Amino acid sequence: MAVAVANAALVARAQAGDEAAFEVIFNQYHAAIYNYVFRMMGNPEDASDLTQDTFLKAWRALSRTSDDLRVGAWLYRIATNVCLDELRHRKLIKWQSWDNFVSVFHPVAKESPERDVVNRENREEVQYILDRLNPKYRLCILLREYQGLSYDEIAQVLGTTRAAVKSLLFRAREEFRQVFKTVERQPGQVKE
Repeated sequence: MAVAVANAALVARAQAGDEAAFEVIFNQYHAAIYNYVFRMMGNPEDASDLTQDTFLKAWRALSRTSDDLRVGAWLYRIATNVCLDELRHRKLIKWQSWDNFVSVFHPVAKESPERDVVNRENREEVQYILDRLNPKYRLCILLREYQGLSYDEIAQVLGTTRAAVKSLLFRAREEFRQVFKTVERQPGQVKE
């Protein structure tokens, strides 16, 4: 409870234009937002630029936000919009390789060469399937499963309702299962 009160006070100070308070928010969320943007864009230079753009937009909009602002979800929403705008501008949706994506959450453990091959094949297969999902479904899975956001936070990021998020996640998981069923599995390669 004390942390929530401290965060609310910090947000209130930042909303009033206190740059030092915003710097604390920036330092608290920068790494998470950068990693999220990097996963969406797959390029460290893009991630750096778009993360900076996210925080610039956040700073400019902060004074117009409500007093009960949930900063984390709000920043993810801004980052999502910045990335989607950039991807629309490029008319290209590119997701990073599954190896880079998974390595953030599961550091490489020393295993046998056989286990390494099996793990690599599984990561390639999952990435292959994710690449075929509707981008909105992919985004929901990313926010829920890999960023650990709650339904309410995802709803805030996507600008929708909690019920809509549950529905999107259900459809995303169902589409994942359908694509998974159509993939022909052979050692060392994934085929449709």
